[in-house]
Amino acid sequence: MARSRRASYGEGSVYQRESDGKWVAVVLDEGKRRTLYGATRNEVLAKREALRAALHYGEPAPDLRLTVGEHLTAWLESKRPPNVRPATWISYEAQVNLHLAPLHRIALAKLTPNDVRNLVRRLLDEGLSPRSAGYALVILRMALRQAVADRLLGRNVATYVDLPRREQVEIQPLSPLQARQLVAAAREDPRGALWTVLLGTGLRLGEALGLRWADVDLEEGRISVRGALRPQPLKLRGSDPRLALVETKTAASRRTLAAPAFVLEALRQHQARSAEIPANVMNLVFTTPRGTPIDPRNANRQFGEFLRRNELPHIRVHDLRHTAASLLLAQGLTLEDVKRYLGHSSIVQTSNTYGHLVAGRSAEVAAGMDRAVIG
Repeated sequence: MARSRRASYGEGSVYQRESDGKWVAVVLDEGKRRTLYGATRNEVLAKREALRAALHYGEPAPDLRLTVGEHLTAWLESKRPPNVRPATWISYEAQVNLHLAPLHRIALAKLTPNDVRNLVRRLLDEGLSPRSAGYALVILRMALRQAVADRLLGRNVATYVDLPRREQVEIQPLSPLQARQLVAAAREDPRGALWTVLLGTGLRLGEALGLRWADVDLEEGRISVRGALRPQPLKLRGSDPRLALVETKTAASRRTLAAPAFVLEALRQHQARSAEIPANVMNLVFTTPRGTPIDPRNANRQFGEFLRRNELPHIRVHDLRHTAASLLLAQGLTLEDVKRYLGHSSIVQTSNTYGHLVAGRSAEVAAGMDRAVIG
């Protein structure tokens, strides 16, 4: 049997047959030779690694006929709620059935980094943003990590593919003057206390809408973030309500804040006005006039109307969180301070989002060093 190339050192017996061009790998199993075949060198190497992993752990050889699509379907089932949040599962399902669909018919053992690389390039060529294409790659990495753990694969080929580069879009927060104008206008708005809390604490909209009066200590001036109000996907809702109070996504999101005085004042006035609103089962701070939870979509729409009425710049509700961060940094707080206040899971997230707001303060830092060293 002729070979067209010699195996590299450490590969073992891997060669390409001249007769038909197929690649061949030989694995020794308790003294017995097991021969694997593939159309490409990468394919046969993947088969060999999967078999070696199975033999190492004393498990049966993996099913080389298992497709990527079949594995993704099984992985998706393993992630069903309550293993992940309902909305998270819906997003996983969309990635598996839509963006990862071109890989479904490929045998799992034959999947190569180049297959994944071509998929990412195809998604970008079809107009998907780098962020969305990158998310599809992240989901694939997660699913293949499970395949490696289950000894179905010897390696996670998706980890060899780089995430698409995303352009950093600088945020445009309100200026201090515009923030003061917003707080003043909010005093006369039915949803004004909500806008004030979002600006003054940097809470996410779901966190603010999920605040209960038990989470607010007006005497001590503290607000505890314990959960968030989230719309429940119709596909997984069943008999549950459309809006539900869920736990915060990360441990860092669960936090207790010292609220600014203007926020506490807005909450006191809101509490007095809310006395006539029908009691709500969840004892929420912010409700509709009927005492029911506020739909985040309605809050976004009402915020836009509030900005137009008061001739304020058109921004998203989430930009109030960015405004809070920029105001804190302008007052000399560090990125670590902002990370804790906003409930970010890592300083990297805070730096990537708000690092440019402190990049221009090198002169201020130098002056501070002068004061410290020279006096």
